[in-house]
Amino acid sequence: MEKYGFFGGSFNPVTKAHVELAEEIRNKYGLDKVIFVPVGNKYNKIGLVNEIHRYNMLKIAICKYDNLEVSNIELNKEKNLTTLEAFNMIEKKYPNVEKFYIMGADNLNKMMLSSDFEILAKNYKYIIIERDIANCKELINSNSKLRKNEQNFIIMNNVKHRETSSTKAREELQKNNSANTMIDKNVLDYIKINKLYL
Repeated sequence: MEKYGFFGGSFNPVTKAHVELAEEIRNKYGLDKVIFVPVGNKYNKIGLVNEIHRYNMLKIAICKYDNLEVSNIELNKEKNLTTLEAFNMIEKKYPNVEKFYIMGADNLNKMMLSSDFEILAKNYKYIIIERDIANCKELINSNSKLRKNEQNFIIMNNVKHRETSSTKAREELQKNNSANTMIDKNVLDYIKINKLYL
């Protein structure tokens, strides 16, 4: 059975670190494919550019990679999807693969606040990107639902990309700095042509 990773997020904008992380995760955990799943326009986040731009930027950023893809499964929706709703859609679309949901440790914290948290912890497998593995292990140990389903959580250290984020990339763009250390050149060209993050 093939193994796919589903990397959710706003990707506002996608950075070089996102793509490098996806490739590292794919290689480290023997995944056949990593699929980026950008959130739609209804996601409640200040400064979120239109979903079509974030989708297009992802397509540009991964065009040289054979085993990375972008899914539009969360786009063009009339409401913000819950994590469980998004997962259910992915489960239906990719029924015959082993699935791993890739997320930052901050999203694990958010997931714990969900009314579906017990179902999410029990029924799905995760690769958690953590800057401090000790903190993530402490979080799992401190929560009975996480502890009971500990086997579903793989924690990956992210020391290499600690200083890169979409927020920092946007700040550089808004200062009229190039942000070329953080963002792929072709993605930067797309941002300039479409006058994003000004």
